[in-house]
Amino acid sequence: MEAQISVRLVLKDAMAEKPSYKKKYEEQIREFRRKSELLRLLSEVVRTANSMLEPDALIQYIMDRIQILVKPEAWSLLLLDESGSELTFKKALGSNAEGLSDVKLKLGEGIAGHVAETGQPMIVNDAKKSKYFKPELDRITGFSSRSILCVPLRSRGKNLGVLELINQSEDKTFTEENLETTLLFAEQVAVSLENAYLFQRVKHLSMVDDLTKLYNSRYLRQNLKVEIARARRYIYPVSVIFMDLDGFKRVNDRYGHLVGSSTLKVVGDLLRGGVRQVDVVSRYGGDEFTIILPNTDAEGALLVSKRLLKAIVTHDYKSTPGYDFGLSASFGISCFPDHGDSPDELIQKADQAMYRVKESTKNDCQIFS
Repeated sequence: MEAQISVRLVLKDAMAEKPSYKKKYEEQIREFRRKSELLRLLSEVVRTANSMLEPDALIQYIMDRIQILVKPEAWSLLLLDESGSELTFKKALGSNAEGLSDVKLKLGEGIAGHVAETGQPMIVNDAKKSKYFKPELDRITGFSSRSILCVPLRSRGKNLGVLELINQSEDKTFTEENLETTLLFAEQVAVSLENAYLFQRVKHLSMVDDLTKLYNSRYLRQNLKVEIARARRYIYPVSVIFMDLDGFKRVNDRYGHLVGSSTLKVVGDLLRGGVRQVDVVSRYGGDEFTIILPNTDAEGALLVSKRLLKAIVTHDYKSTPGYDFGLSASFGISCFPDHGDSPDELIQKADQAMYRVKESTKNDCQIFS
């Protein structure tokens, strides 16, 4: 304590004698406060980012925080695709940034592509004179890039993409201080971003059938619960189709289980290709499949079922999977709210309707009654 008082007295005397000491001391205090605030914000970012496991929400959080830390006029987060050869604009903020949503950059293309390829950060304070500058992006957005700061996003030695900041506010240029701040930020959030994507991938795999890559029965119930809640709120019907292949055991018995498995993949593709993008196709188990049809009544689901039945019956199984046999199927249909208001009830009613077909004519479709 006495030593601290002594130091302060010495500084006070020195500043009284030489004003330049006072100015230097005040500058050091300001720099200390700036770095303390930066560390506080980065600490907050790390704590929050590590707790976020939804990639889109995390990316939005990242973009919001970089704007506070560096204050660019526009900023983008670009991620490498699975092949590692192309960057896509996962999030872009600023003037007319929505125009970049469909743009892809090859590795090495543009400033962002160059940073992704080399793994080295860049400050370009006269963007239009840079050999890496890509003017087409300005033409898409109508924005005028003056200066660009771009840093790689790396986690555990893996390159995820880049964070690109455009035009420091108030016509200033980006500084080494801005670069240091952005690099510290990028190092922290890249690990959180990779963790979020890994979590989503594991979560997705837990809800997908290994063989057909369709959703499984676990996801079926979760999604149907959500669709029923949405249908109840907006007052529209939701239909469920339950389908079982007729005599599929004969395929396994005659050609073996490998051919049977290949055939189930083919049937899964036929079902997925015969419905809308909003419809959810699941493998319920064995050779049973289900389809959720939002905003579709029972009669509409019946038309869909007949179309899918035709696709299964007319498919050339000689070409895929390569064996001479034919298939047919039995379809049952239930609808919210007419036949039930819970996932289990709707699945059960559709299953019962399917078994009525199975026990009578087979190769047909029926609505629960």
